[in-house]
This record gives sequence, C-alpha cells and structure tokens, in this order.
Amino acid sequence: MKINVRSTGPNKVLMDRKELKKANGDVFFEAWRMPEELFIRVNWIGIQTLETVVMGGNQLLAMLREKPCRGILNSNRELIGPWESAVPYMAYKWAPTAEILGLKYFAHVLSPGIFGQRSYEVFNQQLKGQLRTRAFEMEDQAMEWLNRHLD
Repeated sequence: MKINVRSTGPNKVLMDRKELKKANGDVFFEAWRMPEELFIRVNWIGIQTLETVVMGGNQLLAMLREKPCRGILNSNRELIGPWESAVPYMAYKWAPTAEILGLKYFAHVLSPGIFGQRSYEVFNQQLKGQLRTRAFEMEDQAMEWLNRHLD
C-alpha cells in the first residue's frame, strides 16, 4: 500500500490519497478525501479479483474507522470486467461493517462494460436495503446526489 499526501504549503493539505497495487506494481484501487467534501472518493482500476476487492474494501473500512463519514462515491469507470466473485464479501461483510461505522450513502458510477454493470446489480440486490445506493453514468451526477443527502 502506498500513501501519498499532497500539500500546497505549510499546513495546507489538498488530499490524503491511498493507493493499493498488485504484485506487478499496477495500481488497482485509489481512495481519497478532499477536506471540503463529506465523502470518500474511490476509483477501481483494471481487472478486479476477490482478493483485490477485499483489500480495497478493508482500506475503505480503515478510512471509515479513522474518520467516519456518511458517503462514498465509488467509481468503476476504469474497471475492466466483472467483480461478481466479490459480491458476497461486499454485501454480507463489508456493507454491514461500513454501516456500523456510519456509512449511509453509496453513490456508484457504473463501469462502461456490461460485466461490471451486472456485478453492481447483483451487489445492490443482495444488500437488502442496508445502505442507500444509487447508480450513475457520470461522476458529477453521483457527486450531486451525495451532496444533496450529506448537507
């Protein structure tokens, strides 16, 4: 795991960015918080496996433990292929734990591919109302929805 903190001068942190990499060095997960936003932004990159989704999910839970918030903007725009093998983990372990940690809203930006979209549909069906979720085509729409619910 690599953690980057960017700053623009003394005591001015723009964001705290966390990245996870595969053994070959490819980044597969990014998460960050902007100081002015009330949610965590997540970007999944490339092909995901059960292992990578569990690692990314655990990173998000660690961020929620460190500084609770009620919203996640979860982007699959750079995702390739399905992640359905990780749906049971996300629906039955990750989501209940995230909810206990204060998460209420999950804005999901759909992947361009049908397999990633289908994985989200299965995940959303298995949640059974634990979190308030909504899927979006565009990130700005997801951000607007989150901001409306988090203000």
